[in-house]
Amino acid sequence: MIINTLEEINKRYQEKMLNLKNKLKEVLHSMNQLSLHHFYDHKIELINKEMSSRSRLYQMFNHKLQKIKKYLIKHLNKEFIFFSFTLYISLILFIKKKDDSLRFCVNYRKLNALIKRDHYSLSLIDEILTCIQESKYLTWLNIIVAFNKLRMHSGNEDLTIFIIFFNLYKYHVMLFELINELTFYQHYINDVLFKYLHQFCQIYLDDIIIYSKILKKHKQHVRLILNRLQEADIQININKCKFHV
Repeated sequence: MIINTLEEINKRYQEKMLNLKNKLKEVLHSMNQLSLHHFYDHKIELINKEMSSRSRLYQMFNHKLQKIKKYLIKHLNKEFIFFSFTLYISLILFIKKKDDSLRFCVNYRKLNALIKRDHYSLSLIDEILTCIQESKYLTWLNIIVAFNKLRMHSGNEDLTIFIIFFNLYKYHVMLFELINELTFYQHYINDVLFKYLHQFCQIYLDDIIIYSKILKKHKQHVRLILNRLQEADIQININKCKFHV
Protein backbone atom coordinates (compact mmCIF):
# COMPACT_ATOMS: atom_id res chain seq x y z
CA MET A 1 0.00 0.00 0.00
CA ILE A 2 2.84 2.35 0.90
CA ILE A 3 4.68 1.46 -2.32
CA ASN A 4 1.61 2.19 -4.41
CA THR A 5 1.14 5.51 -2.64
CA LEU A 6 4.77 6.53 -3.31
CA GLU A 7 4.48 5.50 -6.95
CA GLU A 8 1.29 7.55 -7.30
CA ILE A 9 2.94 10.61 -5.72
CA ASN A 10 5.93 10.29 -8.04
CA LYS A 11 3.64 9.84 -11.06
CA ARG A 12 1.64 12.97 -10.18
CA TYR A 13 4.84 14.94 -9.64
CA GLN A 14 6.22 13.90 -13.05
CA GLU A 15 2.92 14.85 -14.70
CA LYS A 16 3.01 18.30 -13.09
CA MET A 17 6.60 18.83 -14.22
CA LEU A 18 5.69 17.79 -17.76
CA ASN A 19 2.75 20.20 -17.77
CA LEU A 20 5.01 23.00 -16.54
CA LYS A 21 7.53 22.37 -19.33
CA ASN A 22 4.85 22.06 -22.02
CA LYS A 23 3.09 25.23 -20.92
CA LEU A 24 6.29 27.24 -21.20
CA LYS A 25 7.73 25.82 -24.41
CA GLU A 26 8.48 29.32 -25.69
CA VAL A 27 10.89 29.78 -22.79
CA LEU A 28 12.46 26.35 -23.10
CA HIS A 29 14.01 26.42 -26.58
CA SER A 30 17.23 27.45 -28.26
CA MET A 31 17.72 31.04 -29.39
CA ASN A 32 18.62 31.18 -33.09
CA GLN A 33 17.06 34.47 -34.13
CA LEU A 34 18.37 38.01 -34.02
CA SER A 35 16.69 40.07 -31.31
CA LEU A 36 15.08 43.44 -32.00
CA HIS A 37 16.74 46.72 -31.05
CA HIS A 38 15.61 48.09 -27.67
CA PHE A 39 16.66 50.24 -24.71
CA TYR A 40 19.38 47.79 -23.66
CA ASP A 41 21.33 47.85 -26.94
CA HIS A 42 24.97 47.80 -25.88
CA LYS A 43 26.84 51.08 -26.37
CA ILE A 44 30.63 51.41 -26.48
CA GLU A 45 32.17 54.65 -25.23
CA LEU A 46 35.75 55.25 -26.34
CA ILE A 47 38.39 57.09 -24.31
CA ASN A 48 39.80 58.65 -27.47
CA LYS A 49 37.67 58.54 -30.64
CA GLU A 50 40.60 59.62 -32.81
CA MET A 51 42.57 56.43 -32.14
CA SER A 52 42.13 53.26 -34.19
CA SER A 53 42.69 49.56 -33.53
CA ARG A 54 43.73 48.22 -36.92
CA SER A 55 45.44 44.82 -37.10
CA ARG A 56 47.03 42.92 -39.96
CA LEU A 57 46.26 39.38 -41.07
CA TYR A 58 48.59 36.53 -40.16
CA GLN A 59 49.05 33.11 -41.77
CA MET A 60 46.50 30.45 -40.86
CA PHE A 61 46.37 26.74 -41.69
CA ASN A 62 43.58 25.25 -43.80
CA HIS A 63 41.81 23.35 -40.98
CA LYS A 64 41.40 26.64 -39.12
CA LEU A 65 40.15 28.40 -42.26
CA GLN A 66 37.50 25.71 -42.64
CA LYS A 67 36.53 26.20 -39.01
CA ILE A 68 36.21 29.96 -39.64
CA LYS A 69 34.08 29.42 -42.72
CA LYS A 70 31.70 27.16 -40.79
CA TYR A 71 31.40 29.80 -38.04
CA LEU A 72 30.72 32.56 -40.61
CA ILE A 73 28.00 30.62 -42.43
CA LYS A 74 26.25 29.78 -39.15
CA HIS A 75 26.28 33.35 -37.81
CA LEU A 76 25.55 35.03 -41.14
CA ASN A 77 22.43 32.87 -41.42
CA LYS A 78 21.36 34.00 -37.95
CA GLU A 79 22.20 37.61 -38.92
CA PHE A 80 24.43 37.85 -35.84
CA ILE A 81 27.22 39.17 -38.10
CA PHE A 82 27.34 41.06 -41.40
CA PHE A 83 29.87 42.17 -44.06
CA SER A 84 31.45 45.57 -43.39
CA PHE A 85 34.51 47.89 -43.43
CA THR A 86 35.91 50.40 -40.92
CA LEU A 87 38.96 51.98 -39.25
CA TYR A 88 38.58 49.59 -36.30
CA ILE A 89 39.71 46.10 -37.27
CA SER A 90 40.43 43.18 -34.93
CA LEU A 91 41.97 39.79 -35.64
CA ILE A 92 40.46 36.40 -34.89
CA LEU A 93 42.08 33.57 -32.95
CA PHE A 94 41.23 30.09 -31.70
CA ILE A 95 41.22 28.85 -28.12
CA LYS A 96 41.62 25.14 -27.53
CA LYS A 97 38.90 23.57 -25.37
CA LYS A 98 39.34 20.70 -22.91
CA ASP A 99 38.23 18.21 -25.58
CA ASP A 100 40.88 19.65 -27.97
CA SER A 101 38.24 21.25 -30.22
CA LEU A 102 38.72 24.91 -31.20
CA ARG A 103 36.60 27.86 -30.11
CA PHE A 104 36.37 30.85 -32.46
CA CYS A 105 37.25 34.17 -30.78
CA VAL A 106 37.92 37.73 -31.83
CA ASN A 107 40.98 39.39 -30.31
CA TYR A 108 39.61 42.74 -29.11
CA ARG A 109 42.64 43.55 -26.94
CA LYS A 110 43.50 46.74 -28.85
CA LEU A 111 39.87 47.92 -28.93
CA ASN A 112 39.35 47.11 -25.23
CA ALA A 113 42.29 49.39 -24.39
CA LEU A 114 40.32 52.29 -25.93
CA ILE A 115 37.01 51.63 -24.13
CA LYS A 116 35.92 53.38 -20.93
CA ARG A 117 35.35 50.93 -18.07
CA ASP A 118 31.87 50.25 -16.68
CA HIS A 119 31.94 50.05 -12.86
CA TYR A 120 28.59 48.31 -12.39
CA SER A 121 29.19 45.36 -10.04
CA LEU A 122 28.47 41.68 -10.62
CA SER A 123 26.47 39.82 -7.98
CA LEU A 124 28.50 38.72 -4.96
CA ILE A 125 28.65 34.94 -4.48
CA ASP A 126 28.74 35.25 -0.68
CA GLU A 127 25.62 37.44 -0.77
CA ILE A 128 23.79 34.88 -2.93
CA LEU A 129 24.73 32.03 -0.56
CA THR A 130 23.55 34.02 2.45
CA CYS A 131 20.14 34.60 0.83
CA ILE A 132 19.50 30.95 -0.02
CA GLN A 133 21.02 29.19 3.01
CA GLU A 134 17.72 28.82 4.91
CA SER A 135 15.69 27.71 1.88
CA LYS A 136 14.41 24.14 1.51
CA TYR A 137 13.65 24.23 -2.21
CA LEU A 138 15.86 25.52 -5.02
CA THR A 139 15.48 25.79 -8.79
CA TRP A 140 18.37 26.61 -11.14
CA LEU A 141 17.68 28.16 -14.55
CA ASN A 142 20.32 28.71 -17.23
CA ILE A 143 19.83 31.31 -19.96
CA ILE A 144 20.74 30.30 -23.51
CA VAL A 145 23.42 32.35 -25.35
CA ALA A 146 22.87 35.15 -22.86
CA PHE A 147 25.21 37.72 -24.37
CA ASN A 148 23.95 37.22 -27.92
CA LYS A 149 20.46 38.06 -26.66
CA LEU A 150 21.37 41.76 -26.60
CA ARG A 151 22.01 43.82 -29.72
CA MET A 152 24.96 46.11 -30.28
CA HIS A 153 23.92 49.74 -30.56
CA SER A 154 23.65 50.53 -34.28
CA GLY A 155 26.21 53.34 -33.91
CA ASN A 156 28.79 50.97 -32.40
CA GLU A 157 28.56 47.91 -34.64
CA ASP A 158 31.52 49.05 -36.75
CA LEU A 159 33.76 48.87 -33.68
CA THR A 160 33.26 45.09 -33.55
CA ILE A 161 34.62 44.43 -37.05
CA PHE A 162 37.06 41.55 -37.44
CA ILE A 163 39.15 40.61 -40.46
CA ILE A 164 39.83 37.23 -42.03
CA PHE A 165 40.94 36.14 -45.49
CA PHE A 166 37.36 35.95 -46.76
CA ASN A 167 36.23 39.49 -45.87
CA LEU A 168 35.53 41.98 -43.07
CA TYR A 169 32.60 41.27 -40.74
CA LYS A 170 30.85 43.10 -37.90
CA TYR A 171 28.60 41.89 -35.09
CA HIS A 172 24.95 42.84 -34.63
CA VAL A 173 24.89 41.18 -31.19
CA MET A 174 26.79 41.75 -27.96
CA LEU A 175 29.66 39.33 -27.48
CA PHE A 176 31.72 38.01 -24.62
CA GLU A 177 35.18 39.18 -25.75
CA LEU A 178 34.49 42.91 -25.36
CA ILE A 179 35.23 44.60 -22.06
CA ASN A 180 32.19 45.68 -19.97
CA GLU A 181 30.02 42.90 -21.45
CA LEU A 182 29.71 40.98 -18.18
CA THR A 183 28.69 44.00 -16.11
CA PHE A 184 26.36 45.30 -18.85
CA TYR A 185 24.56 41.97 -19.07
CA GLN A 186 24.31 41.69 -15.27
CA HIS A 187 22.69 45.15 -15.23
CA TYR A 188 20.22 44.07 -17.92
CA ILE A 189 19.10 40.77 -16.34
CA ASN A 190 18.87 42.40 -12.89
CA ASP A 191 16.46 44.96 -14.32
CA VAL A 192 14.39 42.27 -16.06
CA LEU A 193 13.84 40.39 -12.78
CA PHE A 194 14.12 43.37 -10.43
CA LYS A 195 10.62 42.83 -9.00
CA TYR A 196 11.64 39.41 -7.61
CA LEU A 197 15.33 40.04 -6.92
CA HIS A 198 16.37 39.35 -3.29
CA GLN A 199 12.81 38.17 -2.47
CA PHE A 200 13.05 34.65 -3.91
CA CYS A 201 15.44 35.12 -6.81
CA GLN A 202 19.21 35.61 -7.20
CA ILE A 203 21.10 36.08 -10.47
CA TYR A 204 24.71 35.61 -11.48
CA LEU A 205 25.07 36.44 -15.20
CA ASP A 206 23.25 33.64 -17.08
CA ASP A 207 22.36 31.59 -13.98
CA ILE A 208 19.14 32.24 -12.03
CA ILE A 209 18.49 30.71 -8.60
CA ILE A 210 14.93 30.59 -7.24
CA TYR A 211 14.66 29.73 -3.55
CA SER A 212 11.76 29.12 -1.14
CA LYS A 213 10.98 27.50 2.21
CA ILE A 214 7.62 26.01 1.18
CA LEU A 215 7.12 23.81 -1.90
CA LYS A 216 3.76 25.33 -2.85
CA LYS A 217 5.25 28.82 -2.74
CA HIS A 218 8.30 27.63 -4.64
CA LYS A 219 6.21 26.39 -7.56
CA GLN A 220 4.49 29.78 -7.69
CA HIS A 221 7.87 31.55 -7.63
CA VAL A 222 9.20 29.39 -10.48
CA ARG A 223 6.15 30.18 -12.61
CA LEU A 224 6.50 33.91 -11.93
CA ILE A 225 10.14 33.88 -13.05
CA LEU A 226 9.44 31.77 -16.15
CA ASN A 227 6.54 34.01 -17.13
CA ARG A 228 8.71 37.12 -16.72
CA LEU A 229 11.46 35.58 -18.85
CA GLN A 230 8.88 34.76 -21.49
CA GLU A 231 7.63 38.36 -21.46
CA ALA A 232 11.21 39.57 -21.94
CA ASP A 233 11.76 37.00 -24.75
CA ILE A 234 14.59 35.31 -22.84
CA GLN A 235 15.07 31.58 -23.42
CA ILE A 236 16.48 29.02 -21.00
CA ASN A 237 18.38 25.79 -21.56
CA ILE A 238 16.23 23.01 -20.12
CA ASN A 239 19.19 20.58 -20.20
CA LYS A 240 21.07 22.75 -17.70
CA CYS A 241 18.10 23.52 -15.42
CA LYS A 242 17.20 21.80 -12.16
CA PHE A 243 13.68 22.13 -10.75
CA HIS A 244 12.53 21.86 -7.14
CA VAL A 245 15.67 20.31 -5.64
